[in-house]
Amino acid sequence: MRVKAEQLSSQLQHKLPVISVVFGDEALLVEETADQIRQQAKKHGISERQVWHADAKFDWSKLRFAEDSLSLFASQKLVEIRLPSGAPGKEGGDFLRQFAEQPAIDTYLLLITGKLTAQQQKAKWFTALENAGISVPIWPVSLEMLPRWIQQRMRQKGLQTSTSVASMLAERTEGNLFAAAQEIDKLVLLSTDGQVDEQLLVESVADSARFEAFSLMDVVYAGQAAKIPRMLRMLQAEGNDVLAVFSAVSWSLHRMIDMAAQIENGAQPAQVFASQKPPVWDKARPLIQSGLRRHAAAKWRTFLPQMAAIDRAAKGGGSDNAWRMLSTLCLQVAGVSMNLQQT
Repeated sequence: MRVKAEQLSSQLQHKLPVISVVFGDEALLVEETADQIRQQAKKHGISERQVWHADAKFDWSKLRFAEDSLSLFASQKLVEIRLPSGAPGKEGGDFLRQFAEQPAIDTYLLLITGKLTAQQQKAKWFTALENAGISVPIWPVSLEMLPRWIQQRMRQKGLQTSTSVASMLAERTEGNLFAAAQEIDKLVLLSTDGQVDEQLLVESVADSARFEAFSLMDVVYAGQAAKIPRMLRMLQAEGNDVLAVFSAVSWSLHRMIDMAAQIENGAQPAQVFASQKPPVWDKARPLIQSGLRRHAAAKWRTFLPQMAAIDRAAKGGGSDNAWRMLSTLCLQVAGVSMNLQQT
């Protein structure tokens, strides 16, 4: 069954589906939607969660073996499969279709993937999952709609602002939902009466611009390796959640990996930049081009396992280790050669 994102909360209150598919290319909204399902699973007493990152080389037989691996203290589990490409291949498609036809006992499936084309949504594995559970498409927020999205999110957080201030924040964050969401969270703390005017917004941005996660990525892509450890230490010392910082880093790196692959396949950089959502703005293009030239497309793809490991560490409670791993990843992206010992 197809469920709109804004209807998901009421749907979950009614019943937790055995199968949930969340797909779209707005990483923040996809992650927040998936988190609604995770939280509802916890309320249903599902205490065990397995996370699998299914890239092109993923061995789907691991999931078959895992079906019987419930811990002694857990009667139910949530199996979360992250499928970045949206293409599980024949083996993965067969597994997903068979799971839809006969779900494993006491197992709930959450499949998270990027944007799916109309053709991919007609694939047998997808239609089988959708018919057996729910699918939640996440649509991108256009630059034209971003000020309205900002105002709506502010209202959800108990803030009020004008369209002009919301437009100012949209321009400041260049259409990046992660950056906009982080600024809104900061404004919640800074506003004493729930009102956000232009002066408060300017003060908030000025206070955070130096150490925010997206400024970190500017330093990374510029190859300024010496600044990276200090910026991450400041982010950690300020009490930032490592997962929130990593989410911004992950979003940015996934864009770079995608752009590197397109350019390697012969696409013109200007066309690639314009096709991104949101597009790479003109003033940011020299920096992004500099970063892309630092590594071949194959090298960019090698960062994916490290990102998966950081995600597991951050969500598994090992925040100190996650911060160290994040520092290692950023230094490598900046061009520093390092021996990895991820745990």
